[in-house]
Amino acid sequence: MNPHQEQQAALLNRIALNVEKLNESLEQLNEKLAKANEQNESTVLIAQVWNSYSKSVQIMLEGLGGLQPPE
Repeated sequence: MNPHQEQQAALLNRIALNVEKLNESLEQLNEKLAKANEQNESTVLIAQVWNSYSKSVQIMLEGLGGLQPPE
């Protein structure tokens, strides 16, 4: 093997190792993003429930003629 081929082989080896490390990092990132998405599901559900509650209260208040002061 001539020096040029040795240099090319070394570079290809480095590239392959870096790609392997990148793939491992991306797998870890995907796992963490999946966990974050799972944790955000409950927040989304609470926001939807709150929005529905808020709309229901608004409809009820409109039906009652607005918020009445305490007696």
